[in-house]
Amino acid sequence: MTISIYSKRFRVHARLAAILFVAAIAVALMSFIHRGPSTLETNRVINITADIFCMVLGLVLFLCCGSDTQWDQDNLNYFLMMIITTFVAAFTDEYSWLVDGKANLIVANKIVNTIYYCTAPGLGYLFWRYVITFLNVEKERTYKWDRFFFIGLSLSILLRIGNIFFGYYFSVDANGVYARERFYPISMFYGYFTLVMTLLLVIRARKRFEKFQVIALFCYALLPMAVGILTIVFYGLSLSSPVIMMVFMLMYCVLNVVQSRKRSVEENEMHLATAIQETVLPRNFPDRTDFDIYASMIPAKDVGGDFYDFFLLDEDHLAMVIADVSGKGIPAALYMMVSKTMIKNQTMAIPTSPSEVLSKVNDQLMENNTAEMFVTAWVGVLNLKSGELVYANAGHEYPVIKHRGESYEILREKHSPPLGCLEDIPFREGKMTLQKGDVLFVYTDGVTEATNVDEQLFGTDRMLQVLNSSETDEPVMIEKTVREGIGKFAHGAPQFDDITMLCMRYDGKDR
Repeated sequence: MTISIYSKRFRVHARLAAILFVAAIAVALMSFIHRGPSTLETNRVINITADIFCMVLGLVLFLCCGSDTQWDQDNLNYFLMMIITTFVAAFTDEYSWLVDGKANLIVANKIVNTIYYCTAPGLGYLFWRYVITFLNVEKERTYKWDRFFFIGLSLSILLRIGNIFFGYYFSVDANGVYARERFYPISMFYGYFTLVMTLLLVIRARKRFEKFQVIALFCYALLPMAVGILTIVFYGLSLSSPVIMMVFMLMYCVLNVVQSRKRSVEENEMHLATAIQETVLPRNFPDRTDFDIYASMIPAKDVGGDFYDFFLLDEDHLAMVIADVSGKGIPAALYMMVSKTMIKNQTMAIPTSPSEVLSKVNDQLMENNTAEMFVTAWVGVLNLKSGELVYANAGHEYPVIKHRGESYEILREKHSPPLGCLEDIPFREGKMTLQKGDVLFVYTDGVTEATNVDEQLFGTDRMLQVLNSSETDEPVMIEKTVREGIGKFAHGAPQFDDITMLCMRYDGKDR
């Protein structure tokens, strides 16, 4: 299970982990100083110093990765877990050197070495998971291999726990001295096998990687393997964790270089898409005496799937539209522009019947809806002389009405299905008469479903409270009041859906 980098839960876990990192580094330093570097052999001082350096580097990397939003979420989680596992390896390795030779710390010696031994297969499995999430091939023939590697990881951990009692990988004698046993090389088999198989996957899928990424991945696998082989031949070297953490730093830098380049291109394209979308939505609000209107769309991403529209059919009829396309980002924005054009064209062609407009648009969308997207929409035509409002609702949010001198209230009635879901369906049509001073407020679900840091919804009741708190009936101020109310409620929580509002006050027209 992964936790979104934008969620409150992730922030809490990240802060707690950072605190634990700092505390572990402080304990490691204090223990080293308390033991007395001058009383230790040179190789122990080198290894312990390298482990502390590894932990500090791990903290820096963890903080950088936790605040970097350009990562793929699953990939980031596995990279963070690799950093944490390597940090634990360095911490336990340092303590294994500090407690070695202490007869009164035999149990502690066995525990820290067992944990240290467990980190190697853990890193092998996490590296496998990191690569397949990077490639996004979890459903492409990797399930059986993943299951095989997970079973191997479980057996490796169990064998390491069993070593505490049987001592086939390492032992600690009555004097508290650690020693490798005859089956020690076998303890490295799972980690090495997993790394080799993962590298074979990298080679096979090399076209999906940049060259720098392939080099970084091979460095991660081969350098620790080389250091591990050296430790078999020359006992006293324990530099695997620092080497792995430095490779993580290399991988992080390479990833940032590659992704920053891609992101720059994507941002330029996104800015262009945003500019195009802004030209599609009307921004000039007419200065009229018979009505006042204002609308806004705040996308959750750079571009959104919501849209609004208003236009005069003639001097006496005002058409209003608000809609929400399923999905977000570029696909929703493209579908939004197609839908908006269709609705406007059909409304101009059939100005007296919003229900027939929606029926025609629905038929057009169903012709080539291979993306299986749909649109909720509310379309209304207001007679500026009589105040008669004819409207149709295709699965959209209930409109809000405020009669002059009264409170805002939801206009509840049965919905028709959204556009693009079913063929040849009729759409219900409603009518009502507005009096001078009446206010109409229509919106998308991004308003009522805005969430705060506690994952509570803004909701319809809170929206009505904010609307009724407005001291003016000017549409531009009403929109501002609701927008500020949502912002105060969200209290810094990220916006997950487009927020679109259209507000119109009917002032009447002399007959």
